[in-house]
Amino acid sequence: MSRIIKAGWAGVATLLAFLAVPAQSDTTIGPRTQPPYPDWLTTRMETLRHQDPKAMLLGDSLIAGWPPDLARRLFDAEPMNFGAGGDTTGNLLWRVRQSFGPGMGLRSALILVGTNDLPNRSAAEIAGSIEAIATDVKRSAPSACVTLLTLLPRHDGNAAFAERIMDVNRRLAALAGPGLRVVDANTPLRDACPAEGACPLYKDPVHLTRAGYERLTAAVGKAGCE
Repeated sequence: MSRIIKAGWAGVATLLAFLAVPAQSDTTIGPRTQPPYPDWLTTRMETLRHQDPKAMLLGDSLIAGWPPDLARRLFDAEPMNFGAGGDTTGNLLWRVRQSFGPGMGLRSALILVGTNDLPNRSAAEIAGSIEAIATDVKRSAPSACVTLLTLLPRHDGNAAFAERIMDVNRRLAALAGPGLRVVDANTPLRDACPAEGACPLYKDPVHLTRAGYERLTAAVGKAGCE
C-alpha cells in the first residue's frame, strides 16, 4: 500500500462538486465537469494512490495522447500517464493537490500543460501555475526529478497565442534548477514544420501525430536531471 495521504479518498466523487478555489492570480484551481471527469478521475486517481508509480507523465491531452511505447523511452521505470484531455493548468494543479502527498516513491515526472489556458490567461499566470504544479510534485517527492516541457507551437494561425506561448516559454526556462529540468519542446517542432500549410507532425492545430511524438520524445531524451 502506498504511503500517499489517504484522507478524503472516500469522498472523491463529492469533491467534484465543490466550488473551484481561485488562486492568487485569475487561474481557477478545481476539476472540470466535462469528460473525462468524473469517471476517469475516480479510477485514475485511485490507481495512482495504490500504485505509487516511480515515473509519471502529467498534463492535458498532449500528454494523454503520448504513445505508450514512446513514453517508456523517457523513463527508467514504467510510467503512469496522468494526462486528461481538456485540462488547464488549474485543473492539473487540483488533481496533483488531491492525489499527491508525503511519502511518494516518485522518482521522475514529466509535465506538459498550458495550451488550454491560452484563450483566458496571461503568460505570467500560465507560467505561475505550471511552477506551482512542479512545486507541489516536488513537495510530495523531494528527491524526484521534474522535467518541464515548454508549450508546443500551435497551427491555428493565432498570432496572439503564438506570442503568448513564447512569453510563457521564456518564463519556464528561468525556472530550471536542481531537481527541475526545463526542455525546449517548442523549437524542434517549430523548425520541422513549414510556416504555412499542413505539417506531418500535427493531426490538427494542437495535437501531434505519431511522427510528432517521435520528434518530441527524441528532444526530451531521458526525463531525468543531471
